[in-house]
Amino acid sequence: MAEQDPRYVSVTPMKNEGPFVLEWVAHNRAIGVDKIVVMTNDCTDGTDALLQRLDDLGILKHVDNNSGKQSSPQKRAYRKFLSMDFAQPNDWVIVIDADEMINVKTGDNTLRALTDAIPDAKTISMTWRLFGNAGKVGYEDRFLSDQYRRAAAENTKRPAQAWGFKTMFKRGLWDRLGVHRPHRATVETMEECHWYNGSGQLMPDRYFTKSWRSMGDSVGYDLVQVNHYALKSCESYLVKKMRGRAHHLGDSLGMEYWNMMNQNAEEDGSIDATLDRKRGLYYEMLSDPEVARLHHASCDLHRKQIAQLRDLPEMQELMQQMTAGLTASQRA
Repeated sequence: MAEQDPRYVSVTPMKNEGPFVLEWVAHNRAIGVDKIVVMTNDCTDGTDALLQRLDDLGILKHVDNNSGKQSSPQKRAYRKFLSMDFAQPNDWVIVIDADEMINVKTGDNTLRALTDAIPDAKTISMTWRLFGNAGKVGYEDRFLSDQYRRAAAENTKRPAQAWGFKTMFKRGLWDRLGVHRPHRATVETMEECHWYNGSGQLMPDRYFTKSWRSMGDSVGYDLVQVNHYALKSCESYLVKKMRGRAHHLGDSLGMEYWNMMNQNAEEDGSIDATLDRKRGLYYEMLSDPEVARLHHASCDLHRKQIAQLRDLPEMQELMQQMTAGLTASQRA
């Protein structure tokens, strides 16, 4: 019996990303993710309801990741994903966050084109490209990939996050998920991991046990990168500050994080290669009346939260700091 073709299965912990869900789902479907698994916790903006509707329509799998315990939602999500056997040993598992979009630059710009381009690969690390705020003050219900097109240069080594990576891997090869890379290999050596970078080059042996970011001898963007939209508009950043960081319990966001992630050195529109597919899938989902209602309700709530936050002195000060140096028309 012939071995079944591997599927591409993504897993994402998520909280309060409602206004951005549909584009993100459409993008993942456009690049060929076969099964999108989203684990939500503590949502107050309708994210969970929207994802459940998409689950009802058979578009993705939504899992309730709420817990009464004060524990990391991300770690809970990863453990739950493995326990539910969403991926078979030969399937590719992709750990991806809600503000990240995989940008495949080879073939038809799908994940299958990527793995076809590196036929020996069983683990592939994809380096971040940090996309800055691009001077956008106000929130708009438009594709992030249309609004935020300026990013860190490829050779930007600092901040350390500029060369952070995300990793996709064959499920049977690793026993534990991590935000940036898997852990606990089921094999004994790095050679058996068949671990490549985003340019199709073998990763150095040291990655077998540690490290979450690329270095000069391991960075590569030729075949794939991960577009990381950590900031979005100044107004949306206020809401993100209120929510807190997804993987860092108790962390407070401010200008230090803003300045670190606000990288705008170069224009990069390479992700547009899948725009037509993404747009078609987006409007197909939006044609469902309940999806449309939930999406627009989430966007409206986002605007309401922004208006409330902009009245707070602390947030007014943050807005002033974020918009310093912008022209009057940009700040309007």
